[in-house]
Amino acid sequence: MRRLRPEELLLGVCAVTLAIVLAVTGTTRPSAFLHPRFFECVAGLALVVIARSWWKTRRVGTALFAAARVLRDFAPFLGVLVLYECLHDLTPLVRPRVVDATLLAIDRALLGVDVASFLDQFASPWLTRVMVWCYASYFLAPGLLACALYAFATRRAFRDFLLSLIAATLIGYVGYLLVPAVGPYVFEADKFTSRLPGGGKETHLFIRAIDDLRGVARDCFPSLHTAHTTVVLVFAWRWKRWLALAYAPIALGLFVSTMYLRMHYAIDVAAGFATAALACWVGPRLDRMWSLWSLGRAEDGAGRAEVDARVVDSQ
Repeated sequence: MRRLRPEELLLGVCAVTLAIVLAVTGTTRPSAFLHPRFFECVAGLALVVIARSWWKTRRVGTALFAAARVLRDFAPFLGVLVLYECLHDLTPLVRPRVVDATLLAIDRALLGVDVASFLDQFASPWLTRVMVWCYASYFLAPGLLACALYAFATRRAFRDFLLSLIAATLIGYVGYLLVPAVGPYVFEADKFTSRLPGGGKETHLFIRAIDDLRGVARDCFPSLHTAHTTVVLVFAWRWKRWLALAYAPIALGLFVSTMYLRMHYAIDVAAGFATAALACWVGPRLDRMWSLWSLGRAEDGAGRAEVDARVVDSQ
C-alpha cells in the first residue's frame, strides 16, 4: 500500500467498480481498453523520454528507468480517459431515465430563461467558430499545463495539479450517476432547426465528432469542461500568473461555449465551478495525508525490523 499513490488507488477502486457493474449489466467495452490512441500516447512519450535519458547518460538502464517513472506519473491521465469511455455504455444502463427537465426548470427559475434558446439571439457564424475553438481548448489545456509543470515547476506543483484534476473527474462521475442528463442539444432538439446556432462546415464536423464520442452518455451534471478548465486556471495562476491571465479569455469563452453550443445547462456550469473548488481543496490535501500515512507506516516498519534484528542478535 505504501508503494501505491493515492490517484492509483482511487482509479483502481473506480476501475474495479466499473468492471463489476459492466459484468452485472452484461455490457462489455474492450475497445475502451484496447483503443490504439492510448497505446500511441504511451509509446510516443516513452520513446521521447528513453531517447533523452540515453543521450544524457548513454546508459540503457537509466533511460528505461526514467521512462518508467514518467509513464507512471502521467498514467492517471490515460486512466481517466479509459474510465470515461467505459462510462458511455454504463450510465444509460444504470440510469436510463434523465432529469434534463429538472435541470431546465432550475435554469428557468434562477435566470428566468432557457439559456440555450436565449443565447440563440446572439448567434452568428463567426461567433460559433470562436465558441467551437474555445470549447476545443479543453482537449489541450490540461495536458499542456501538466507537461509544463512537470518540466519546469516543482514535482509538488505537478502532483497537486494531477490529483486535483483526478478528484474533479471522479466527483463528476458521481454526479453523472446521481443526476443523469443528456444536455439541451438532445433533450431540446425539437426546438432547434440545426445542431449549432451557426458556423461553417468545419465547426459542424468537429461538434459532430464530439457528439459521436459522447453517444448517449449521461454526462452533463456537473460540467467537467468547466471544472477541468477552472482547475487549469487555478494552478496556472499559482505557478505563473501571466500564464493564467493569457489563458483566461479562452477559458471564459469555453464557459460560455458549453451553453452556447447547447452542451450544458447553466446549472451544470455552476456545478462545474463548485466541483473545481472542491477538487482544488481536496487534491493537495489528499497527497499530503497519503504521504504522512506512508511515512508513518515506513517508520513503524523500520522500528519493527530493528526490534526483530535485536531479538535475533540476542538469540
